[in-house]
Amino acid sequence: MRHQIPHSSPVSWTRGEPQACYRSWNLALAAGTDALLLVDFTLDQYWLPGVPSLSLTALYCVSGGRLQVAVTDQALTAGEYSVLAQFELWARQCELVRATPGAPLELLPTHITKPWGGEIWYTGVEQRGVCEFASPGGCTPIPWLQAVMPEDAAGAAHQPLVLLKILNPATQPVTGDLYFELHETKREVYVVTQVDASAWPDGTGYIRYGFDPEQVAAAVNEQDFRSNYLVAVQAYERVRRALDEIPEGECVSPQQLMLEQQLREAMHSFTYMRPLRVGDVVVVPPLLPHALQHGVRTIEFQTPVYERKILSFAQKVLTQDHWDTREALAQALLRPPHEVPFECLRREKGVLVERIVDFPGFEVMRVRMEGRTGLNLKPVAGYALVIVIEGELALGGSTYSAEQALLLPRGYQDRLIPVKPAQPLVLLLALPRC
Repeated sequence: MRHQIPHSSPVSWTRGEPQACYRSWNLALAAGTDALLLVDFTLDQYWLPGVPSLSLTALYCVSGGRLQVAVTDQALTAGEYSVLAQFELWARQCELVRATPGAPLELLPTHITKPWGGEIWYTGVEQRGVCEFASPGGCTPIPWLQAVMPEDAAGAAHQPLVLLKILNPATQPVTGDLYFELHETKREVYVVTQVDASAWPDGTGYIRYGFDPEQVAAAVNEQDFRSNYLVAVQAYERVRRALDEIPEGECVSPQQLMLEQQLREAMHSFTYMRPLRVGDVVVVPPLLPHALQHGVRTIEFQTPVYERKILSFAQKVLTQDHWDTREALAQALLRPPHEVPFECLRREKGVLVERIVDFPGFEVMRVRMEGRTGLNLKPVAGYALVIVIEGELALGGSTYSAEQALLLPRGYQDRLIPVKPAQPLVLLLALPRC
């Protein structure tokens, strides 16, 4: 990185592993000293094919006994400024997040278009998109800041956070229905936040969730059921692919449309439609085929890996040139696991804390507060993710409303407080297994 730092500047400049360089530099600082350190380093972009490297610079500013951290991919030019003024100038010029270890970090929503609607990512780091931390006037990709924050305060460097996103399907039938897919290792939990009234006037939406138990029971055996379902899917896939190959703008015959609908309904008749209302929680374990339906908006936490096998889809699949029906069906769970009641962790006047899922990699709590009651957080062991569902949250001197999310760093301890006592505050709190 070609920085321009005059010899007379109070800025120190080195190269190496940023957190290690910071520790050595900080140990040598005299008490009460204001100082600014730049560390050039290379970040391996593990989320991209071939893991290309990226040249970055970490900025560590100590002023008045307070540490602020930033990271940039831009060359820096120092002027005749105080340590703090120089750091703040660079942060403004490069539009950087100025992170204070021990303070919450807001997660910037990233919108991803899907054929069935869209997703809003908060912590995703992969080839399709990289989410960012945000602060007034700046944003920084999550893995950049993870690499430089002392004590892995923003999550361990080079490791993805628990994946937090919102699923927002279109309201039209078929168009807004997600892939019927399963995951071999990934675990997911959905919390329903909205059921569109135009799609589901009675307030009950659906998720395609495994297979119809009556049909499974009526089959000669499980293999017979799998074979019958595979035949139905393959029949539909043939007409689906024929429709997908019709040039855009060319008319589709009524006979083709009728055949597509008949075969789609025959295929779907093998599956189970689980009803969903606002506030419902859906746990999706590995190997269970599932497909959220149109007009049902959910918050989702999941294992941060991208892997899936598509059993079927009523639109053209854009991300791959094949379905995985035979391979997926051979290992699919035909029956969902037994539902486990939520574990009540705390119930008292105005406060309810439930553990809604307890996966090997992470757990999620749902917190509901009413009135003027707050909730003291225990010190965070690794990091925590918070997203507001309803009401407004006051935390760390800032307020957060519905669908705003933040990361609480390692060691964070504070009090969750509703902003408006007359309005309930509902939020989700996810903690990784450290």
